[in-house]
Amino acid sequence: MPRIVSLIVCAVSLIGCASAPVSTDYDPSFSFASVRTYAWLDTGKPDADVAVEPSHHANDLMRNRIRQALESQMQSQGIAKVAGKQSADILLTFHMGIETRVEVYDFHDHFGYYPCFPRHCSPRYAYYPGGINHDHWHTEYQEGRLIVDMISPQSKKLVWRGISERRMPYMETPEQRRLFIVDTVGNVMSHFPPGRHSH
Repeated sequence: MPRIVSLIVCAVSLIGCASAPVSTDYDPSFSFASVRTYAWLDTGKPDADVAVEPSHHANDLMRNRIRQALESQMQSQGIAKVAGKQSADILLTFHMGIETRVEVYDFHDHFGYYPCFPRHCSPRYAYYPGGINHDHWHTEYQEGRLIVDMISPQSKKLVWRGISERRMPYMETPEQRRLFIVDTVGNVMSHFPPGRHSH
């Protein structure tokens, strides 16, 4: 029973994050309609553009989950995996990184507790000297970046890229981490091939 409750809570959390923004770019001259097979390039290396810090999130377990989720997405689109890069219609790889960010809250409070801005304060309190304090709160969190790249085997050039950046929730079980990865990869791949995603 506790396992079922845990899965339900995680599923609800993922649904709440389902609208995480995805950025894409692609080569309009490439024939995505002809893609029927794919092969892997080296995967899972940290993105060079991200200031990556050591984290228990960025490890081989997470990379394997991303790889499995991508393979599942390609299979669902009818794109078969092949061993030889030369025989593939497209080459698939991904990059991941974890970055620590700081969220800052800046506000005034009245007598150290009640929110109060000068023009909104009650007249009975507005003129007390020293009655308004200026407070700063901040909290650190980890943001994950996943980049999925598609490369042309012929030209060896990038033809499609999807990027997802989202706040990393607290996850204490492998299943919660798997569901988070499945959701993130699904969001990215809902934009492949170009024009597939419906707004």
